[in-house]
Formats: sequence, C-alpha cells, structure tokens
Amino acid sequence: MSTNTAIIVGAGIGGLTAAHALQRTGWQVRVYEQAPTIAPVGAAVGVAPNAVKALDHIGLGAALRERGVRQEGLEIRLRGGAHVGHLPGAGIEHRYGAPFYALHRAELHSLLMEGLDPDALHTGHRAETVSSGADKATVTLRTAQGTTSETADLVIAADGVGSPLRAALLPDYPGPTYAGYTVWRGTVPAERAEPLGVPHVLSETWGSGARFGVATIDAGQVYWFACESVPEHTNLDHDLGFLAARFQGWHDPIPGLLAATPEDTLIRHDVYYLRERLPAFVRGRVALLGDAAHAVTPDIGQGACLAIEDAVTLAAAIERSGIDAGLRTYDTLRRPRTERMARGSGRIGNVLQTRNPAAALVRNAVASAVPTSLLLRLAGSAFAWDPPFGDGGRESAELAR
Repeated sequence: MSTNTAIIVGAGIGGLTAAHALQRTGWQVRVYEQAPTIAPVGAAVGVAPNAVKALDHIGLGAALRERGVRQEGLEIRLRGGAHVGHLPGAGIEHRYGAPFYALHRAELHSLLMEGLDPDALHTGHRAETVSSGADKATVTLRTAQGTTSETADLVIAADGVGSPLRAALLPDYPGPTYAGYTVWRGTVPAERAEPLGVPHVLSETWGSGARFGVATIDAGQVYWFACESVPEHTNLDHDLGFLAARFQGWHDPIPGLLAATPEDTLIRHDVYYLRERLPAFVRGRVALLGDAAHAVTPDIGQGACLAIEDAVTLAAAIERSGIDAGLRTYDTLRRPRTERMARGSGRIGNVLQTRNPAAALVRNAVASAVPTSLLLRLAGSAFAWDPPFGDGGRESAELAR
C-alpha cells in the first residue's frame, strides 16, 4: 500500500501544524518555504483555548504547556489606567476546557518544527502556480536554480494573506482588504522587563485611534504591540522615539516598556484581512489553509489559532473519510466559522480603532457595562471550538446537522 503524499506551501504556524497533523496519520509531507531559512516572522503569539485543544489533539499540548506562559486573565484598560473589562484565567479554563497561553512566536515555531523530518523542509522555494487533476495536484516553484514542478496527492496552500496560490486558484477573488491601521510589535528581554513587574495578564489599552497591548511570554520576556489608525500606505517613522511620543502619558507599564525595548526587536506592518468570502477553500486536490483562506485582523487574537484549527480539522477529516470526501468535509466545516470571524474581526477593528472622540466614549461605556459572565459567553464564539469527530465535538455536531 502506497503512502499518501502532501506538499505544504508555507512554513508558518498553519503549515507546520498541518505537516505534524498529517505526518502523525502516516502521510509523507514536504514543506516548501520561500524564505532562505525557515524562521518565524513576528514577536509573540497568543494560543487561546480552542488552539490549545487542537494542539492537544495532535500530541503537542504538553510541549505548549512547558514553553508557554499561562495567562491569569485577559483585561481591557483605558489610557489613564482604568479597567473596563476583565476575564479571569480560571473562568476561561473552567468554561472552555483549556487555559490561554502566550509565548514568543519563535518558541511556538520551534515546537512545531520538532518531530518533523528535516529532509521534508525545503527553503528558497517560492510557489507561483498550482493545478489539480483528478487524484494529484502540482505546484510550480521558483528557486535560485530555476523553476521546478512538484506533484503530490494533496497540496496545502498555507502561504499567507497575500497567497499567490489563492490568486492562481481563484483569479476573480478581489484579495485582501486594508483594515485601517498599522501595528508595531516589540519584545523586552527578561533583564529589562523584571523591574517593570508586568503580571501574567494579557492586557489591551484603548485610546483614540490607538491601542497598546502587553503580554508576558516565555523566558521572562514581555511582548507588546501598538496600533495606530492611518490611511493605507502611510509613511510613518519606524522608531521607538516616535512611539514614546505617541503613547506619552499612557498608564504604566507602557512608557517603561517602550523605553526598555531594544530597537532591533521592533517590527511594523499594515494590517490586511480577507473581508470578502471565498467561493471555496478547496479546488480538486488543493486546500487553502490559515491566512490564505481567511486572514483575520489581530483584534480577536485568533489568526494563528484558526490556522491551527484548520490543520487539525483537515487531517482529521481526511483520516476519517479519505482524501476527496475529507477535503469536502474540511471546506464544509471551516468556511462558515472562519469567514464569520474574518468579517467580524474587521468590524471590531473599526470600532476599537475609532478616532472619533464621541464614538470612543460610547465604546468605553459599553465595555464598562458588560458583566464578566457576558464577556465569557461572548468569548465562546472563538474559545468553545473542539477538535472534530470526537465525543461532543462542536464541528462534528455541525456536520451531522
């Protein structure tokens, strides 16, 4: 009996999770990454209960618990320091069956790389086109040595929000939408972070047209992000001095974190997401996964989590029903949830990033009036997911209806 083969384009969190999930069910996988080395992009990542349960399902939950920092709560504050919302970590774990973790993206990336055959990872390969026959799919890759074509039983396009393979599969799709703001991210090393006494609470602070988020992560480090509403393609200063001036007067530890951040950890990118629905996540033997299928804005903290869900669902569906039926099941299960979250994330971002002072006051008042019990229920749209086809799995129930 021959071994099924899969080509995975993109060595990000979604692609590597898919490689793990398929490999553990007997597939032979090859991962192609356009970068010259396989390395994470970004500063940190939150792993919400839904993604923790997904990683548990493929045997990586214990490693996550060893490396990640369990968040004791999630909170919303105003620039002066007032608290307007709080979700206790114990309440999250009790209601949704798993804690919320945060860790450096490099640490999660390393966790996902472990256990994969090093010979399966290929760098310096940029995917350009893809096509599917009845029982095989072929991807064309450009390398420094020229162009090559690779064929497998399945191709997974996990090549990001600007996915070239999505464009090849769905040429009429309009592509990503600008979310209206840009994001800086930075990491404070442990020796500089310790005097600031940042608690293990994932915190987000709201201002007018700006937000600032903080999380303690592995190795005693502190991660932060700063959002600013600006027109698309605005040329902003990319330095900590600009940010220190922008967030001057905001509550502690924000000024201290900016002052303690090494300049070389600072990254910035404009935020794009997939507002328009895709007609399908699957074409023949090609499946879109993660941001290539449903990029969300960071406002719901689910980008990496949804990609992990995708990978686990895809592998489980194929193991249960075979390749073709499994791909149809994957498309049926994943599109409604992820498209809903992508559109919702864009709307939430518009509210949270408003520059209108009156609208900001209303936003703050509404958040202050929401009781913790309701906040927990609202979080359920993301956190309550369970791996499919298990006892009580929510996606299994949806498929059965």
